[in-house]
Amino acid sequence: MGINAERFINSYNTLDKTLRDLYNIKPNLTFSDTIRKVASVNSVVKKHEDDLIDYGRLRNAIVHRSISGEVIAEPHDDVVLKLEAITRQVKTPPRAMDSVVNRKVFVVDGAEKIKNLLMEMYKSGYSNIPVYRSGTLVGVVSRKMLVEAMGKAVMQENSIDEFLNKSVMDSLDLENISSHYDVVPASITIDNLLYLFQQNRKLSTVIITKTGSYSEQPLGIVVTADTIDMQTILDNY
Repeated sequence: MGINAERFINSYNTLDKTLRDLYNIKPNLTFSDTIRKVASVNSVVKKHEDDLIDYGRLRNAIVHRSISGEVIAEPHDDVVLKLEAITRQVKTPPRAMDSVVNRKVFVVDGAEKIKNLLMEMYKSGYSNIPVYRSGTLVGVVSRKMLVEAMGKAVMQENSIDEFLNKSVMDSLDLENISSHYDVVPASITIDNLLYLFQQNRKLSTVIITKTGSYSEQPLGIVVTADTIDMQTILDNY
């Protein structure tokens, strides 16, 4: 067996075992069926699903020898490198906290006045701000939400000054935006974060705390715009 074939088989076996261990895949399920199943929950496998199924066929061609004992197929360098990269991304993906996470997180108390929140948004440039009440996360305020609330106040001919002096909790409907944000532990990896954004198109903000509890202060924050950087980091990992 040539060097490329040996590297390919080693990487293939590592990937196959890793996927089966991570997702409790039964031993009798074929590699192709494993890939199709895992693609629904793993962003890396989903992205390379077709290639990985082809690699499964290539693996079969490599390990089945002819009568003379020669290897039927020898993978190209780029194929070997790509499979090794995919295997690395799946087995030891980078943590979000080590790369894309913005650790400067501004939070606001639910009792804070809207006008103070607006000033902080203007000064900081932040578009999504977590709202806490009695130490617990109750929602995330976005610029879009504020504009809609202000527009509604104007349409109802309410005083803008009155609106600006109301509290965040009293002015904004935080209960109906739970699908727009999520809370995850500091151990989350980039591929799992990408999966969250892929599964929920409404998701705009992910808050990272120590254990993923709503009663913990945020260690970092990730927004939709960060998904481009996350994918780039993963591709180059």
